[in-house]
Amino acid sequence: MGLFENINIRQIVSAALSYDAIIVDVRPEKRFREGHIPLAINVPMERVERGQINLPKSRVIIVYCDTGGSSIRAAGILSRMGYKVINCVGGLKNYKASLTK
Repeated sequence: MGLFENINIRQIVSAALSYDAIIVDVRPEKRFREGHIPLAINVPMERVERGQINLPKSRVIIVYCDTGGSSIRAAGILSRMGYKVINCVGGLKNYKASLTK
C-alpha cells in the first residue's frame, strides 16, 4: 500500500483549508447527491480503481467514504499513482457537521 496520512473525519474541513486540498468523496454518485461534505467532489471508487482520475498532482487529496473502508483503499491507490493523500478515518457516519446536497 502507498504512503498516506490518516486524520479523523471531523478534521476534514480544517485540513482541507490548511493544505489547500481537494476533498474527494469516493462513494457512489447517488450517495454523494444525497449529501456530502461541503466543497467535496465525487470520484466514485470504481473510477479510482480504474485509474480514471483527473486531479492535479500538485494538490493534496483528502478522501472519505461512508465508514472508512473504501477511502483507505482509495488512499492507497492514489498514493501509488503519485498523489499526496490524506485519508479520513471513521467515514461520513462519524462526521457531525451539516452536509451539502
